[in-house]
Amino acid sequence: MKEHSRLTLEEKVGQLFFLGFQGFAPDTESQARIDRIRPGGFLFFQRNIESFDQFYSLTSRLREFNGMPAFLAIDHEGGRVDRLKHIFGAIPPMAELAAQGTSQLRAGARIIAAELEAAGLNVDFAPVLDLSYADTIMSLRTMSANPAETARLANAFIDELSRKNIFACAKHFPGQGSSRLDPHFALPRIEKTRRQLLQEDALPFMDVLDNAPMIMVSHGHFPGLGDEKPTPASLSSRVVESFLRKKLGYRGVVLTDDLTMGAITSVGLTPDTFLRAFESGNDMMLFSQTTPLVEQAFKLIVRFARANEALRKRLDESVSRILALKSRIQYSPIRYRAHVKTRINRQIEKLRSEAATA
Repeated sequence: MKEHSRLTLEEKVGQLFFLGFQGFAPDTESQARIDRIRPGGFLFFQRNIESFDQFYSLTSRLREFNGMPAFLAIDHEGGRVDRLKHIFGAIPPMAELAAQGTSQLRAGARIIAAELEAAGLNVDFAPVLDLSYADTIMSLRTMSANPAETARLANAFIDELSRKNIFACAKHFPGQGSSRLDPHFALPRIEKTRRQLLQEDALPFMDVLDNAPMIMVSHGHFPGLGDEKPTPASLSSRVVESFLRKKLGYRGVVLTDDLTMGAITSVGLTPDTFLRAFESGNDMMLFSQTTPLVEQAFKLIVRFARANEALRKRLDESVSRILALKSRIQYSPIRYRAHVKTRINRQIEKLRSEAATA
């Protein structure tokens, strides 16, 4: 891996981008854009997966280029957020496993970690630390209504992933469990005071700060943290820089939720949105496409960083955090992958059987 001091300005800015693309491999246009941006990470969906062998070949191809290792991520929480269920068996949702106790949740987390390892991935955008509220959009994806219990289960999940050298990404800071609007389609307003957030929704995040290598910031609007105008938390310096960084003292990698979501497009998605997200304190901007817009954003940040010493300093801080985490990436090619897949599927069958009889 290249040392920080040897990176060009363009290479540093590229590290800020976490991108996705359509299809089982980047098409010619997307690959050319990837080669120009040289993103720090890639996010995969079911649209990128045709088969076990095809997907492993894809992650192997993208694992390292330009002398830099890449974060290779997927959303895997079990239940309806299980992007690998067409390769392996379906994992029960975390809410179901959590209800059966720590042992079952750890068993589910071990299987998820094994799946990611076998697929050549190194980041899981999980666990969900949002608290459980009845009849909300997040209720089936949460682990508990109790902040302390959520933190305890989340730490167990993170520990199991780390045993397989998988980086966990806790989400969605500072807690959007009470939202009744889906941020995929609209900007949710979270009616919580700062005190309520500190004592309730943000508490699980506070309890995993030393254990979670990554934290993903919500697109919810949190007026209790000072943003009176409709502002996604991911674009708010009050939430990211002031609350998460300064107030809580988080030192890991911070990234936005997907900037393609309706919560962002509803307030306007332009190249300036990426710059705003970075200036708000995020280290990485997640964007699940590879379009002309993201290349425009890349060029914009390069231009502003070249002209602004303070922004270059911020860039160096973020790149230092990103590279520090990447220095911990460990990868060993999986031998006898067909055998590994069979073993994982047997473990899933056992997990589901135990869940059904609990």
